[in-house]
Amino acid sequence: MPASAGRKSAPLKLKLLKGRREGSDSGGRKLVEAPRFLRLPPTKPTDLSPAASEHWDLVVDELQRLEILKPIDAGSLVILCEIWSRIKWAQETVAREGFTTVTSQGVGRHPAVAILEAAERSYRSSAAEFGLTPAAESKVGSKGPSGDDDNPFQ
Repeated sequence: MPASAGRKSAPLKLKLLKGRREGSDSGGRKLVEAPRFLRLPPTKPTDLSPAASEHWDLVVDELQRLEILKPIDAGSLVILCEIWSRIKWAQETVAREGFTTVTSQGVGRHPAVAILEAAERSYRSSAAEFGLTPAAESKVGSKGPSGDDDNPFQ
């Protein structure tokens, strides 16, 4: 079974809302609040590829506006942006050279097609972690300083 299989954990405030009593979840288990991370954008690495660098600016600006980024997210963002760069490279290669190529066994699928398909799957998975897909967008929660900590529906 993949590591991502199964139900994802609900936010603490939702568990408290469904709880049987103060400070417990629906099963009566005591809940401990997760640490509050400093919500600042990570520093952009200088060694990003050009396409990844452009994508970093686009993604980080929007995610910072939502106050969900923290400095430790840099590694995950690098992966997301470099996957985007790989997608762009593969798309350009396929557009230039076509979906097929001549091999020793005849006509076959161009290797860039497989790279493109794998990168697209990886991108969707990484993007969902940041709420960057339509389905994942509704699951994004901000822990920024502007939030109302007393609102259990936040």
